[in-house]
Amino acid sequence: MFERSGHLGGLASSFTDPAGFTWDIGGHVMFSHYEYYTDLFDKLMGNDYQMNMRECWVRMFNTWVPYPFQNNIRYLPKEVCYECLSGLVEAQTKRDHHAATNFKEFMEAVFGDGIVKHFMKPYNFKVWAHPAELMNKEWIGERVAMVDINRAIKKCCHGHR
Repeated sequence: MFERSGHLGGLASSFTDPAGFTWDIGGHVMFSHYEYYTDLFDKLMGNDYQMNMRECWVRMFNTWVPYPFQNNIRYLPKEVCYECLSGLVEAQTKRDHHAATNFKEFMEAVFGDGIVKHFMKPYNFKVWAHPAELMNKEWIGERVAMVDINRAIKKCCHGHR
């Protein structure tokens, strides 16, 4: 294990400042897709905040896969990459994520069985400690990086980022 900071934890750490306030550092401390939120944050905070560059990798199948996993399946062994890519094609051409009633069905309709099996289901259970079939798709769905099927195929065939 490697740690850049003087304490363990990386993006899962907390620290206490000289005034006694404890601050959490995390991969998703704050982000938004909403312009009104970004504008309000800028108005309230100005330049009084710290940006952390995040570089995450997933270790599986004896290799490192850049995060988000679903956009980097080309790094997987060929048979697993094919399973993920064929599942993605099937999902995005034959399933309707709008008809999903929970987060598990949403993941299956957006990413396909391979990506869900190898990454989305175990990762999201680890993050949320709750079964995906009992989670709301609307709230959690906007926090997940989507995949463009043509870009995924191109990356798998040509290796472009």
